[in-house]
Amino acid sequence: MKLLHTAVLAVLASLPAAVQAQAIKTEPPMKTFTAAEIEAVEMPNLAYTPDPLIAADFDKYFFFHRDGTSFDQAYADITECDSLASGINFYMGADSGAIAGAMANYGMLAGGIGGALGGLMADAIFGSAERRRIKRINLRNCMFYKGYDRYGLEKDLWQAFHFEEGLSRENAKDREAALMKQARVASGPKPQLEVLEP
Repeated sequence: MKLLHTAVLAVLASLPAAVQAQAIKTEPPMKTFTAAEIEAVEMPNLAYTPDPLIAADFDKYFFFHRDGTSFDQAYADITECDSLASGINFYMGADSGAIAGAMANYGMLAGGIGGALGGLMADAIFGSAERRRIKRINLRNCMFYKGYDRYGLEKDLWQAFHFEEGLSRENAKDREAALMKQARVASGPKPQLEVLEP
């Protein structure tokens, strides 16, 4: 074990300092929408009668809102947080160059391999449900960091403009439509519901 630790430190020491500390310096450009494009996005129904049974599932079924946020900014925030919550391979394009760059920038090669093996083991043990749970936690943390409030929602209403991913990726067209509706809600009128803990 000590030999492996020494080898990893030697590899890290051989990397230039700029590579070791480099971060993502540019975010994807923010997409701008016309008033007509925004108006064409259907505002989802958020009205339901609260009850304890529905509230018990608010850790799974929720949406975000931030006062004074434009649709463009809400869409940028939601798509970024969705991508980050899906994992670095989706955020950076899922190609081998991006994954190699992410491992060089954000962790040792051994850490990348260990993370991949750990992910495979988690999938084998816990499966799709655990992936969805982790994604929800990451999404909540990211949107909280960006200043959004979280609100609970009834499951059927939630399913009208959200998607669940476990071991597979949502169809790109359906994903885009759902993210547009989520941005419409996040930048729309303030919900008349109780704000949940992040």
